[in-house]
Amino acid sequence: AVESPEVTSNKDGHFVVQYEVKFQRELQCGGAYLKLFKLESGTKPEDFTNDTPYVIMFGPDRCGTTNKVHFILRHQNPTSKEWSEKHFSSPPSVPYDQLTHLYALHIKPDNTFDILIDNKVEKSGSLLKDMEPPINPPEMIDDPTDKKPDDWVDNPKMEDPEAKKPDDWDEDAPKRIRDPDAKMPEGWLEDEPLQVADPSSVRPEDWDDEEDGEWTAPLVDNPKCKVGCGKWEAPMIDNPNYKGKWTPPLIDNPNYKGEWKARQIKNPDYFVDNAPHALSPINAIGIELWTMQSGILFDNIVVSRDMAKAKAFGEATWKVRHDIEDKQSGAASSKKKDKASSFINTIKEGFMSLSLSFQLSIVAIALSTMILMAYGFGRRSAKPTTKRKGGSKKDKGAAASSKDDKDKQEGAEGDDEAEDEQEGEGEG
Repeated sequence: AVESPEVTSNKDGHFVVQYEVKFQRELQCGGAYLKLFKLESGTKPEDFTNDTPYVIMFGPDRCGTTNKVHFILRHQNPTSKEWSEKHFSSPPSVPYDQLTHLYALHIKPDNTFDILIDNKVEKSGSLLKDMEPPINPPEMIDDPTDKKPDDWVDNPKMEDPEAKKPDDWDEDAPKRIRDPDAKMPEGWLEDEPLQVADPSSVRPEDWDDEEDGEWTAPLVDNPKCKVGCGKWEAPMIDNPNYKGKWTPPLIDNPNYKGEWKARQIKNPDYFVDNAPHALSPINAIGIELWTMQSGILFDNIVVSRDMAKAKAFGEATWKVRHDIEDKQSGAASSKKKDKASSFINTIKEGFMSLSLSFQLSIVAIALSTMILMAYGFGRRSAKPTTKRKGGSKKDKGAAASSKDDKDKQEGAEGDDEAEDEQEGEGEG
């Protein structure tokens, strides 16, 4: 916080507060406000905290569903002497980028105000009509001592005490039932399986049951099941007899007295302030940050009674900076696109400069590599379509060929078993 020249009540004047904010990283959750307040006797700017009473709080805030430029006015009730916060009910949203932006609040002598972003009015309002809760409280209020009588009936309708559930009303009837009129389609085979062994499949000539396991033909869709196979069930339809839970019909309540409202009394704290634009004294400005990220910059804080001068100052300071940032941002984005385009063009030009035969060779090599990779991945992930029983003669022969080979194989098998156990534990 810092001390500033005092702004005293001026019923015929304007009030302007303006400042720049830059989020070097896009604001995800946080606020960057100014608080304008009165330094009490014996206090210093460095005593400023989150709990320091203020007159105006203004600035951007974004977090979750919140996205607005706050304008809060603390107003004192001249009758009760209590202070309360009055929030602008329709604030503008916060720009979503990393550029420097200029925020300004202009309060006018007719009790209207403007919120400007980058020297453009984004929202306007009235201190007398658009603040929540209102600046001026209601003249009449509910009597806090008034209580609704115990016998007060405020339900206009009631269940008919004379009504009885009809004898044919079945509360247990299901909402949907099997269609009693449906019939199994002609050609539906309940005893046929949906899949059968492929009759066109032939056992490979080099297949060895002892080495490769028992051979079985792969399964294919049963051609007899064009209409359907397996157990047939009728389709579900809405139950025409379904009625659900029975409840008595409603009738007019003979004891209904209407909606109860508390007795009205005069508001003891009632007042009328027709000039809320005449602010309480301000002689200090504090910056309040509420954020989980760094890189938030403030600059060029202005408190004035002349909106034209504040705008001119913004054009001479913020506008220059913003235009440079805007160009740099566009150039950086364009540079990334140019780099990507240049890389692609270089490859393209190099390829086109080769002879036709060399181009065809490169294409053939690329296609061959892709096919081999696809084949390799397919072999790795494919599931066997045949069942095997027993071990492999080739493996046994290789294991018995020499002691060294056997030791190597056993060591490899031990490693494989350890890997299988680890994979099993991982899957579990």
